Amino acid sequence: MKPCKKMNLYLFNPDHDMALGNNSAYYQAPASALKMANDLSWLPAWVVPDADSFVALPSTGRIEEWVQTLPVCPRVEWGCLTDGWSRCREIHPWGWNRALVHRLKEQGVADALLPGDILLEERRFLASRLRAVELLSELADAPGRCGVSRACRSLEEINEELKPSYEGCPTPRKLLKAPWSGSGKGLRRLDSGKLEEPVANWCSRILSAQGAVVVEPYYQKVADFAMEFYADGAGKVSFQGYSLFNTDANGAYKGNFLKSDARIVAALSGYVPAALLTEVQQELCVRLAAMLGQSYVGYLGVDMMVCAFEQAPFYRLHPCVEINLRMNMGMVAHQLYTRWLSPRSEGIFRIDCFKTPSDLQEDHRRQEKAHPPVVKDGRMESGYLSLTPIGEGTCYRAALWAIPLSGKL
Repeated sequence: MKPCKKMNLYLFNPDHDMALGNNSAYYQAPASALKMANDLSWLPAWVVPDADSFVALPSTGRIEEWVQTLPVCPRVEWGCLTDGWSRCREIHPWGWNRALVHRLKEQGVADALLPGDILLEERRFLASRLRAVELLSELADAPGRCGVSRACRSLEEINEELKPSYEGCPTPRKLLKAPWSGSGKGLRRLDSGKLEEPVANWCSRILSAQGAVVVEPYYQKVADFAMEFYADGAGKVSFQGYSLFNTDANGAYKGNFLKSDARIVAALSGYVPAALLTEVQQELCVRLAAMLGQSYVGYLGVDMMVCAFEQAPFYRLHPCVEINLRMNMGMVAHQLYTRWLSPRSEGIFRIDCFKTPSDLQEDHRRQEKAHPPVVKDGRMESGYLSLTPIGEGTCYRAALWAIPLSGKL
């Protein structure tokens, strides 16, 4: 009898940041987050190693039939969450939190496969926006850079930071942030510089629940991007690549441009010197290693901005807007480009949410007809590809569009 082959199990839990904010083992994700996790559960399959990988799905349904229709497809195993425990070597979620550990224990997962309370608390501490405040203070004070961020622990401190006293601040507008929240969540923008009652009440709730509110200038942003890293858990952090992305008006992630690192740097160097990007990248490898130590193993991303100013230098680099201490969409996009796009193509990676399943199905058919996939040597040269299955009840979709460098879709 052959021994059971051990697998690395991957699962997608996009409510991770909200679970960190709640910090309870009994946290219940909102229906929208559960729906997103269900609809996009196949997404990790595109970025995990082909060998010895098992992707956990809420249900397998018609997944095999769907996989057979794909023009390109990962060679991974998949099944329901409970299918892989007996032969699981390691579990790799989007991010670890108390609620996930509690849920997995209830489903019979052995303690040896799960992080303990001390490690969970260390990782939550490291994932706070307060760490980004600290890191920014070490990075921003250099030529060609910008960024001011304050952690306030009372309404009085917040009101003091709202005064127009930041040296070099280009705007009286401010952005308030909760220490832990989901993408585009936990943010309040102030245009007046005054703490009106609704925002003051929000601040009081955040101060009570999380102990602080971060106050920052609202910069004039011209480009969103990130640097992606990997921490090995032994004190070393290595640079993995760039992520060029866009957000909506509320700061929530919308999608990535799939480009080579060289072309992303070329685009950004129209605003800031390429040498400055390299300099910050090297500094971050050192500073992140010191910050994380042996408390974190896995991918992480540091969100950045290019900001416009009225005085020279007219464009400056904000080197640390957020630290995403988990797997993140920027890393997904980087690996999609590296693994699945032709070197003769670029692309777009996007997460979409439709009001109804019929709206998604209609758009899916339209995209398939308008942009049929063209594949060469196992990579997309052009066309549309839904990275997650479109079913009768699906409202969320992860998809990419490949575009030849020499032409259009």
